[in-house]
This record gives sequence, C-alpha cells and structure tokens, in this order.
Amino acid sequence: MTALIISLNFNPGHVSHMVASYKQCEELGYQSVYYVNPSFGSFLPQDGNVTYASDGIEFKVDLAIFLFPSQRNLPLIWKLKRRNTKLVYIFHEPLAPMNVYREAGFSKKYLAKLWIIDHISAITVKWCDYILIPSRKAVKYYEENSLYKNMNYHYLPLMYCDEREERHTHMPRLYFSYIGTVAADHSFQEYLEFVEWAVTNNKLENICFMIGTKSEFEIPEALKTSSRVAIHKGQPMTDEEINAYYSSSIAVWNAYARTTQSGVLAKSFMFGTPAIVLRANLNEFTHDGQNVVAIDDNTDKEQLAAALEKICGNFDAFSSECRNEFEKSFYYRVHNEEFERIIND
Repeated sequence: MTALIISLNFNPGHVSHMVASYKQCEELGYQSVYYVNPSFGSFLPQDGNVTYASDGIEFKVDLAIFLFPSQRNLPLIWKLKRRNTKLVYIFHEPLAPMNVYREAGFSKKYLAKLWIIDHISAITVKWCDYILIPSRKAVKYYEENSLYKNMNYHYLPLMYCDEREERHTHMPRLYFSYIGTVAADHSFQEYLEFVEWAVTNNKLENICFMIGTKSEFEIPEALKTSSRVAIHKGQPMTDEEINAYYSSSIAVWNAYARTTQSGVLAKSFMFGTPAIVLRANLNEFTHDGQNVVAIDDNTDKEQLAAALEKICGNFDAFSSECRNEFEKSFYYRVHNEEFERIIND
C-alpha cells in the first residue's frame, strides 16, 4: 500500500508535519511518498521517497494526506478520487467569524483573500473522505461554519516527530524569541515594541532577544546595533535552524491576538521551551503557571517582563511540563492507533 504525503505550496515550516505523517504511515504498513512542490527538495530528509508534483503520479495510491490548503489540491483530489484513493485533509484553520480577523488587525484586502481561501477549503472538505481538525477551538469553528458539509470530521492534534536531540539539551538558553511568520494576528509589532523597550531601558539584562522569520520587516534603529538582539529575516529557515532557535530560547512569544492552534507552541514544547500566551487564548494544551505564563495584555511591558521573570525563576519545572505536554499531545506515535481507526472506519 502507498500513502502520499502532500504539500503543493512551498513552506519550510510544513516539513515537520510532513515528516510526522510520513513516518506514521510507514509504521502503519504503508510505503510513504512525499508528493510536494519541487522547492521542498533540499528541506526534506534525504532518506525519504520523494515525487515532485511537476512529475505527476504514475503509480497506485491507496491513501493521500493533504496537509495544507492550496487551490492546486483540487485537481489532484478529483484525480485521486476517481482512482478510489482514501483522501484525508488535515484542516488546520477552519475560518472563524470575520469579526475575529478584523479585531486582530487584518486589512480588507486580506479579509477578501481569507474569503476566497475559505471557499476553496470548503470544496476540499466536501471532496475528501476524512477531515482531521487539530484543536477543540478549530472543531468549534468547523461546526459553526455552514460551508463545511463533510460530517466525517475528527479531532486529532497537530502531529510531530520528536526532533530534539541530545545536543539540543545542552544549548545555552539565551533568548526570548519570536519564531515564525510576521502576521497581524501574531502580534509581531507588540513583540517588537517590547524588545525595543527592554533594550532601550536596560530591562531584563540577563535575557537576549531573537527573531527567526522568513518574512521581511523594518528593524527599529535601537535594535540594529544591540548585542542583545539576534535577527534572521527574509529567507526560509531549515528545520535544523528552527530547532536551534527553539532549543536556545528561554521562552517563545505566543501572545497572539488570535490563534486557533499553533505549530510554534507545539514545537516550543518539543524542545522544552515555555511560551507566553494571552489568557484569552488558553486551550487544552496550555496550562498557566505550568508550561506557559498567561498575560491579559500583550502591550503591557511590565506584565510581559514579569511573565519572563516567572519563567526564568522556575525554568526547569516549566521545561519539564512542556516536554510532558508534547509527548502526550503532539508526538505522532501517540496517535497512530487513532489515525488508523479513523481511516479504516
């Protein structure tokens, strides 16, 4: 039996999910094949079976897992459906009510883009056999959206391999980090203003700051020459680079204005790294005072500083709880039996 692990739009941040699904299918008796955008070539494990989307599919496919939304998915779904392939769609972000995005600061142009993406997702949902939804909040949005007609949906958290290696456990914890795409609902500007305040006023002198993003942004003058600030921007990051960022962080910014579920949170827990979150976004994976510190206002600099000091003062306990949550909720092997049950039901 053959399983396709599919991502047709290039995004290096997708690699961890793809590898987990690939290994999960292998352990369930499938021969796994990455079916991907050619730009993924150098980012995927060298020992994997890879077929590029530009080459087409000339072999029988028993199971196809679409991990991310793309208008390119639709022709492939239709083609595979006619071949009686089992089709799985991992639906990360069912659309929330539009006012949620307006309040998070999205432009009218981006709201229009979301509307288009949502209608493409609705067709994907309709045509696929099994829909996997990775958080309770996402399930709620799915159930409340009348566009989503497929009733064969299942709750299954985001899945990852355990990428932490022995050397990661010995890396010095130096940074309060922002890792991932610069987006309005990720409150990047609030993070940047906090870093500028801390550097300018010599606050939290034992903590440095790091930004790791493929996005471009304007660096404030105060941060350009600061020895406390490390920045990687404007270029895709390899998994190895991303993992080094997580394992050298004291804490990760997850105080997003809006979030359904967060790959940043799951990967930070993988490396035993706590997060700072907004209290309004606490979910089944985050426990205030244990693996995260919740704040009420991500523009309150003193509140953010106090949250960081709380983590620093009890880092080992926080870190241990983060690893426990990763192993319980996000490690793919925990979900092998459930995934097998779903696709064979």
